[in-house]
Amino acid sequence: MKCRFIDTGHKDAYTNMAIDESILNFCKKPTLRVYQWTAPSISVGYNQNVGKEINFDNCKKHKVPIVRRITGGKAVLHDKEVTYSFILPENLLEMPRDILKSYKVIAQALVLAFETIGIKAIIQKQPQKLATPICFNSSNWYELTVNNKKISGSAQRRLKGKILQHGPLLIDFDYEKNAMLFPSDNAKELAEGLKKRITSIKRELGIDVSYNEMVSAIKHGFQKNFKFDFFEDELTNEEKKLADTLKKEKYSTDTWNLKT
Repeated sequence: MKCRFIDTGHKDAYTNMAIDESILNFCKKPTLRVYQWTAPSISVGYNQNVGKEINFDNCKKHKVPIVRRITGGKAVLHDKEVTYSFILPENLLEMPRDILKSYKVIAQALVLAFETIGIKAIIQKQPQKLATPICFNSSNWYELTVNNKKISGSAQRRLKGKILQHGPLLIDFDYEKNAMLFPSDNAKELAEGLKKRITSIKRELGIDVSYNEMVSAIKHGFQKNFKFDFFEDELTNEEKKLADTLKKEKYSTDTWNLKT
């Protein structure tokens, strides 16, 4: 099956979320998008309470943007990573209607992506019960771990017969920065706790892996898992126009991002 492959490179937080929703709106065929963030940014889950689960003062002090996703899950500091979004009609690829089962199918593509760069990632078979606002501080169903530490997490939304799943693959991870941007009585203790539960490609391999290397690995993983025939593509004029509107009227507004 043919699949669009779109590399939008570095975009700001509001643009990244606007593009994902825009592609979802117009989606008629599978689309795999890869991207990064122009500056460290926090995305929060659709139902998260920013006032309670983010250190808003430190985010403001260090000029870290906060953007709310249309997908669920917990907060993520997007920094040293490659983010993927996989968007498709529900009735394609025999994708399970059960959300958890579809997570597993897509997770298999990510396992193959990590395998390409020499990392053996394991699909988490049950969630960890840990009260935390930080996505990477606990593993949910069918997320990926290496040596019992989380290395990739995903969130999904189904809308009008279409699926959007997106998430980061950690190239590196700044434990101290994460601890500073989330509520804690002791940021140092939080950082040490994160080190026990979160890993990254650099931590596992001991080397720097480039954006292009990770993009190639992700593309290979999805191609092998779904037997895709990829074609390089760009956003259509319709997608660009809607993304611009969504950025301006939704994703860059406090009404959307800071709602409780």
